[in-house]
Amino acid sequence: MSTFFGLNIARLGMQAQQKALEVTSHNIANANTPGFSRQAAHMVPTMPVSYSRKGMLGTGVIVDEIKRIRDSFLDRQIRHEMQTLGQWQARSSYLSQVEQVFLEPSESGLNSVISTFFDSWQELSLNPESSSARSALIENANFLLNSIKHTYNSLTTIRDDITVNIELKVSEINSLARQISDLNQQIVRLSARNDYPNDLLDRRDLLIEQLAGIINFSTVENPNGSISINIGGRALVHENFAYEIKTLPGAIVNGWPHSPQIVWAKDEQPLHIGNGELYGLIQVRDRNLYGYLQDFESLTWAIVDNVNKAHREGSDLNGNPGGDFFATTGGHILSIVINQEITSSPDKIAAAAATTPDNPLPGDGSNAVIIAQLRNMRFEINMEEPVRDRLKADTNGSTTLEFFYRDIIAGIGVNAQEGNRMTENQQSMVELLTTRQLSVSGVNLDEEMANMVQFQLSYQAAARLVATLDEIYNTLINGMLR
Repeated sequence: MSTFFGLNIARLGMQAQQKALEVTSHNIANANTPGFSRQAAHMVPTMPVSYSRKGMLGTGVIVDEIKRIRDSFLDRQIRHEMQTLGQWQARSSYLSQVEQVFLEPSESGLNSVISTFFDSWQELSLNPESSSARSALIENANFLLNSIKHTYNSLTTIRDDITVNIELKVSEINSLARQISDLNQQIVRLSARNDYPNDLLDRRDLLIEQLAGIINFSTVENPNGSISINIGGRALVHENFAYEIKTLPGAIVNGWPHSPQIVWAKDEQPLHIGNGELYGLIQVRDRNLYGYLQDFESLTWAIVDNVNKAHREGSDLNGNPGGDFFATTGGHILSIVINQEITSSPDKIAAAAATTPDNPLPGDGSNAVIIAQLRNMRFEINMEEPVRDRLKADTNGSTTLEFFYRDIIAGIGVNAQEGNRMTENQQSMVELLTTRQLSVSGVNLDEEMANMVQFQLSYQAAARLVATLDEIYNTLINGMLR
């Protein structure tokens, strides 16, 4: 056994406590760094030696590992809940925008505009010869069409915004996959040298959490320290390889351009998406928004076609048969206008019952009454029919124009409330799990300060041992000479 055996033990103690202080300093410096996991210097005793066959004598301490304090089970839970949170946040955000488009209930909402339009027919029935009543009807009809077109354009704008967002999310997934694969490569290289790339592991976990908010996936930790990310059974990331995905134009069904197809760039096979923000965007676009627009178009065509039908059965101020009140060339909502002949000559509004030019009925407003009562006409809904024919006039029908519109608004409101409620629930769940994760992995400054004092005192004690041994060696070496 060396004469300086005890001095070597003291040296090892000082080095170990100094390393522990450095780890503590690193923790304190990163207390507010997103995704940082607390680290700890793991100390183990060095190999003991035999002492006169009476037992084993310790030889000191070393730091054999800088451990990253992390709970992998909590990580998996958080990633799973982040996927669901991302889905409902996407739904809630865009459903709230749809609610803002309709502005119901309010005086400026479409329901009020429709009521004003039919009220104008009622007013005309009381004063069929009044030019002001006829002009007011034309103005309110224009206001109705402008409101319908504005609503339709606003909904299609939301649809286009979602399309752009889907393409951006695909690009973001590719970017995150490349970053994770790059970190895999660095982690594998350092791990092969028995280094501990804790900060790189934290960075990788943070990127995986960001990815979890966008799309659902599963992870596999490989023996070499890398992590594989699989979507629908196919690898998005495998060790240091990242496999890209891309978008293709969506199919057009019944005039509706579906969401871009998300496929693997390598072979254009479809990507199986079941959760996350990307899934929520696709669902709200191709299910919710698609349904709202179809119902809205059905309502619009029911108003236009039934007003035209009733108007054709009446006579204008000069006894001529009424034509279409609305011109529908093009067969699209945006192409609907008021008949140019009526706009040029309000006398052609067919407010009277059917007659002939030889027997005009200028004071008759019976046909205007019929059109005004369309708001209360019963309709039957047949979802199997094309959009324009889904609402059919039927005395035994289950709805009216007003009730059908209210059902649309109620459906939007229910879906928006569900989105808000589920978002709040998922946020609470994620916050709870994050709090638990921080209790394990987060930096507690009080705890770090206590550790710092502990390591400082241990270092001072080891240094004091060096001083004590120095005095012993001084007595042994210099004192023996005398």
